[in-house]
Amino acid sequence: MEDRKRTAKVLLDNAREFLEGLRDRVRFNEVTLETLLDVQSVFILGLADASLYAFSIGHDEVVEDSYRLFLEGLEVLGADHLFISEPELDLWLSPLRNLNPERGFSLDRRFSLLGEPKPTMVWANRVVQLRNALHGKPVRDPMRNIGYGIDEGDRRFPVLLKAVRRLYSLYPAPVEDVARLLALELKMGLDEKPLKCSDGTCERIMNLPDVSSFRKTVSGYVEIYYSIESPKGLHSRWGSLSFGKAKEIVVFSRKRGKGFRLRVAP
Repeated sequence: MEDRKRTAKVLLDNAREFLEGLRDRVRFNEVTLETLLDVQSVFILGLADASLYAFSIGHDEVVEDSYRLFLEGLEVLGADHLFISEPELDLWLSPLRNLNPERGFSLDRRFSLLGEPKPTMVWANRVVQLRNALHGKPVRDPMRNIGYGIDEGDRRFPVLLKAVRRLYSLYPAPVEDVARLLALELKMGLDEKPLKCSDGTCERIMNLPDVSSFRKTVSGYVEIYYSIESPKGLHSRWGSLSFGKAKEIVVFSRKRGKGFRLRVAP
């Protein structure tokens, strides 16, 4: 915890120092593309990760400070017309021109066909929406809205899982969302406790129950079994598929001999 607290503070301090330097560069008309790349990596990403690390351990003062500093930075960028993008350089500041600083961006999966979110949109969400979570506003689909781009090989991935667990502790999520989080935690070797669900129950299990009637969806280190309520079938020459709403989910690691059983309330 101390390492994460230290990391969050260093990232916040670096972003604050950078913003002071940016103000000077703007004043003397010395802003370059290299400067804007640093805006993206040192300031925006720095504050995003500071918020993530701090939120995951309940260091909420840093979450609040990151948000306030982020708003100051947006004012500087907007006043000097610095919301610029250069795709060849992987510079994506222009989306921030349309940011709602009170809500962040909506990165709904249903609209993913329109294109994947730019990294700055996700980073801005980390700052805005994690801060909002401290003020009674849950984060919708947090693995996407604040975690898109952080994969399992990323050193921040366990931190992201801790942050999502805290979000689900503050605002209980549906059984299916909780099951996905628990499966990732088991896979990463995190020994976590059951979580409260908004539409059912979650309990720890030390043995795999009878899942002969369940549909197995994930194999390997962690297995996930679904029991579907009133399943519907889709059949074609390529095979068959059953789908419907899950009424029970079992997440289990044979290697660790533990897992979770989640049931949707009737």
